[in-house]
Amino acid sequence: MVTIETGVRYQGRPSKEEMARRHALAVAFMKERGLDYLVMQANEGVMCEKVRWFCEIRSVHYTYVLFDKEGALSMISHGAEGGKALGWDVGLTNNIAVPVFNNAAYGDSFAADKAVGIMKKTGCEKIGFLNLNLITTGFYLGLLKGLPGAEALDVTDEFDYLVAVKSDEELRMLEEACVMHDRAAEAIPALLYAGRLEREFGADLYRLAVLMAADEYLPNIAVGSSKMQGPMYNLHFQNKIIEAGDVLNILFEVPTITGYYSDLHRYYSMGSPAPEMLEVHEGAEKLQDYIASLCKPGVKSCDIFAESNRWLKDNGFAPEVRLCGHGQGYGLVERPYFDAYDQMILKENMYLAIHATVGKGNASVCPSDNYVVTKEGAKRMTGYRRGLIRV
Repeated sequence: MVTIETGVRYQGRPSKEEMARRHALAVAFMKERGLDYLVMQANEGVMCEKVRWFCEIRSVHYTYVLFDKEGALSMISHGAEGGKALGWDVGLTNNIAVPVFNNAAYGDSFAADKAVGIMKKTGCEKIGFLNLNLITTGFYLGLLKGLPGAEALDVTDEFDYLVAVKSDEELRMLEEACVMHDRAAEAIPALLYAGRLEREFGADLYRLAVLMAADEYLPNIAVGSSKMQGPMYNLHFQNKIIEAGDVLNILFEVPTITGYYSDLHRYYSMGSPAPEMLEVHEGAEKLQDYIASLCKPGVKSCDIFAESNRWLKDNGFAPEVRLCGHGQGYGLVERPYFDAYDQMILKENMYLAIHATVGKGNASVCPSDNYVVTKEGAKRMTGYRRGLIRV
């Protein structure tokens, strides 16, 4: 499990060899496609995997990153005029602060103007954008206006494979994240008792996460208590008293100090559970095993979703209407997505959270564990026991 080295401010950083590996992959990717720049943006912590993959960490505010065909890395984000966007040395060629927040309309072009200045110095005829849905309109339009004639391409679909396939170093960090989540799950029964406010229990989980070196982006600690399975809520809505006979729906899905996520979703019964809850839990465990057996190199993620729904129908359960799993890493959710749409082809060393929803009548569960894709199928990395846990 990740430990905290006291007195060291910046911890959990990847090795220089790992960062060189990533940048070399990106340079080769660009060369094959004749790209001059890759452009990406981070607006929050849970889906910022591209920026973190390139830069180790990201700035606090909206962050714009440029990576050129020679491997030069530039970051633009909020800060004092003439200062730095990022206070740590992560090998940035340009580290530029812009003294305007993104909700200030008069500053819509400020970050783009800085980016255009960088790109004009080296020349830019072909831009590859990563995750267009995460790039703000003002920045995108500002780049196109400042670089007339430059060709703009969305290259996300192809680039996602570089991020989704984890290196040996990344897999070690992800294994540490799984161990941290296992330890948290083991501690939960000692924190649960009737008469507690959900919010008190939720605050204990937050404190536990922080002390275990999960110190960023913790909204995916969610709790819900009900006699039969109900929804889960983040801290703002955790306002019910936990009662005898309740089942606690608990999601603990946080990144370690290294920035890597794991996903542990379990159900804890305060006493004897309803028979329906036992039935859907048994079904969920069987389906999770079946999905894992399908996760082999060469299989499309959308085909796994379809096969999961076929299994649900054949076994008398309600169909999945969202997704039954996804990739993880620096992002809380990453590709591949096990939904009806994602055409990504699985490859070895993709790291997954498998969490099929199994429901019948008023009972529904969505337990989650982490896996890594191997030639034989997905290998479970989560160590904590499965099934409904009785407190």
